[in-house]
Amino acid sequence: MREHRVFAILHGYFTGRIISRNYVSRARHALWLVAALAVAVAGTARAQCGNAQLQNYTGGGQVVCPCFVANEQAGAIFTAPASAYPIEILKVGIGWGSQIGGAPNSLEEAIHIYAGGLPNPGAPIFTLPGPQLVDGAINEFNLEPLAGSIVINSGPFTVTLEFQNPNAGDPFAPSVVHDGNGCQSGKNVVYAVPGGWFNACSLGVTGDWVFYVVYRSLKVTGTANPPRTVISNAPVNQTTCETVYMVNSGCSTLNITNITGCGAAPFSVNTSGTSMTIAPGGSTPIEVCVTPTGGAVDSCLITVASNASNSPTTFRVVLDSVTPVSPSALDGFDIVGVVPNPFNPSTMVRFVVPRALAVDADVWSVTGARVRTLAHASTYPAGEHALRWDGRNSDGVRVASGVYIVRVTTSLGSRSARLVLVQ
Repeated sequence: MREHRVFAILHGYFTGRIISRNYVSRARHALWLVAALAVAVAGTARAQCGNAQLQNYTGGGQVVCPCFVANEQAGAIFTAPASAYPIEILKVGIGWGSQIGGAPNSLEEAIHIYAGGLPNPGAPIFTLPGPQLVDGAINEFNLEPLAGSIVINSGPFTVTLEFQNPNAGDPFAPSVVHDGNGCQSGKNVVYAVPGGWFNACSLGVTGDWVFYVVYRSLKVTGTANPPRTVISNAPVNQTTCETVYMVNSGCSTLNITNITGCGAAPFSVNTSGTSMTIAPGGSTPIEVCVTPTGGAVDSCLITVASNASNSPTTFRVVLDSVTPVSPSALDGFDIVGVVPNPFNPSTMVRFVVPRALAVDADVWSVTGARVRTLAHASTYPAGEHALRWDGRNSDGVRVASGVYIVRVTTSLGSRSARLVLVQ
């Protein structure tokens, strides 16, 4: 295989118009941004949510290889950081040059992307036919308008240029370029006609093909914050709630498909304020509540199923201690329970008074607005009583899901309890 030096290779961007046709596109027009390729230095791409680049070459890129016939291919094998997968390919760059420069633009057969590497990358998952390449440039092909079309789920993948115009034996013909800095085995490929796939180094290529790709991570990762919630000193027969946040720490939208667990007494889960779709970096609340009826400690596990790579996400809720209602309170005046809680459509607020007393009872929002009066200066004899709230305001209109406060007041003082309405 004979190689020729290129006098000057320039860094250009091929940002052609993309015309979609049956999920395959064709680039046509070139826009140049010129800079010396010799100053281009390879960098290791790291997992990130913005665009990142994988670069095959490490040298200045000065050797052209006019050694191909029609339908042969040359290309590079790339591997993104494991933490980035799945990834979407956005751009492909290909170095193209001739010995003396100034060759006419070349319309070649296709650019192929394969979801595998050597010894055989398989069938292409994407083909861009008819790429036009400019002599003396790294031609960049913008595939970003084809969002979601080129997704690599794991491991190595291969990007190649298939030739339409034979250049073998013609020292003046343009062709793909390598960096002349030593050929890294397993990173450079040739598809020969006949012969099939080869490691390019085994064919005598002495550098790495000047290819690069720009990609973005599509990984979705879900985490629970905190992963373990402990509820201590929960009053017996009263509801205590804590909030756990489901966090999307990945690079694409997290879609929750199911939330299970903690549905049996004394636990309950309120997802009325939970969004089933979480943007990257965002979170959504999941409210967990406990209504102990005795002094026993308990725990439960909540499972959140989603499209996250680490699904399902789990977090534990622990009831580690219960505060019993004191005899003095039971002998006096207290709220002794809200059942059911959370509730829909109605709940009963149970309270005791030691003797006949006038009672006021109101439901309040967490912002301090009175929502509904359940009792006003109503006299109740000694003993236990119950007030019903049907989730409506003073105008008879159903209120929104959420947390409310019921306050019962007598001449002995006020007692409050938390209500959770789930629509």
